[in-house]
Amino acid sequence: MYRRWVAHVDMDAFFVEIERRLDRSLIGRPVIIGGDPEGRGVVACCSYEARRFGVRSAMPLRRAMQLCPQAIFRRGNFDIYGDYSDRIRVLLESYTPLVEMASIDEAYLDLTGTERLHGSPTATVDRILLRIRNEIGLPASAGLGANKVVAKVACDLAKPAGFLAVAPGDESDLFARLSVRQLPGIGPKLESCFARYGISTLGEIVALGEFVLRRLFGVTGSDLYWRCQGVDESPVVPARVAQSVGHEQTFERDTGYRPTLERTLSYLAERVGRRLRCDRWCARHVTLKLRYSDFQTLTRQTTLVEPTDDDRVIYDAARRLLVRAYTRRAWVRLLGISAAGLTSAQRQLDLFDSQNQLTREALTGAIDRIKGRYGFDAILRGRSFSRC
Repeated sequence: MYRRWVAHVDMDAFFVEIERRLDRSLIGRPVIIGGDPEGRGVVACCSYEARRFGVRSAMPLRRAMQLCPQAIFRRGNFDIYGDYSDRIRVLLESYTPLVEMASIDEAYLDLTGTERLHGSPTATVDRILLRIRNEIGLPASAGLGANKVVAKVACDLAKPAGFLAVAPGDESDLFARLSVRQLPGIGPKLESCFARYGISTLGEIVALGEFVLRRLFGVTGSDLYWRCQGVDESPVVPARVAQSVGHEQTFERDTGYRPTLERTLSYLAERVGRRLRCDRWCARHVTLKLRYSDFQTLTRQTTLVEPTDDDRVIYDAARRLLVRAYTRRAWVRLLGISAAGLTSAQRQLDLFDSQNQLTREALTGAIDRIKGRYGFDAILRGRSFSRC
């Protein structure tokens, strides 16, 4: 009999745990990511120690400071967080191509039909959590069920660092006992609406009946009726295949200093190359984007001899394009590099240069692992330093 299995994997206090990997003194202490507590920002992430004082994500930082004045506030490094997210996505995609990144730190996986390759879905999720812990060094929680809403709810119930699998047929009983806010998609306004009628659990919502809910909320009411019972037909939708990969940088001050432009190109090429390798793509076309201080914008493109994910090849191509594009006696406001013509085809080793190429790829792989663990800027090529 056909049986659908969907997992939801959610990193625990994602930004905080990454900061703790970089600074071990933060372990066990209340940490809040978001910026200056005297500023107008909001909490991006907080540790479980801070949550005990009532601090929550999206709360104004000033309020968080009032609730937990002893907390350590960090601005956060979102480039590093993105690198970790990419590593997690690649790990998840080794189990199924049907991976939907719901946000930077959570994903749905459709494990239906993967038993012959990876064993039972429960065992698969156990291995995924273990690999995330051992290979990436971060804690995660997971839920497993017949659909996305069941998997999400199960994951929330399992937090932190837990795993809950909901057996087929148990969804309705489990959901009936949950509070209204525990269903994904129900916010404070809808919760207060139900509270006016004395309704506080999902089971009480279901008791109203589909007809009443539809009268109150329209088509959304019917969807709500079924979701409150753990019924959800929405598919796991993988990210759309990228047509190109690119990065650009706006200078803090416009510049015409050639070494600065070339260092910036090197840095951008490193970013593009790493992104290509993480996504397992090679690119045939390289495009340079140049914007002058008067906002005139030029683009120049070249076609490579063969597809590549090597940032040195990308840099060399972009540098040649810069010579063609930068013809005015004016300062530059922005530089960008993008790679297109993406293909997953493997590069072929040249007969006379195979050993050198293998050595270069081994070195690049080592650099990628360091960047993945400590952040993109942890190790850079010499020409990428002092780019601004």
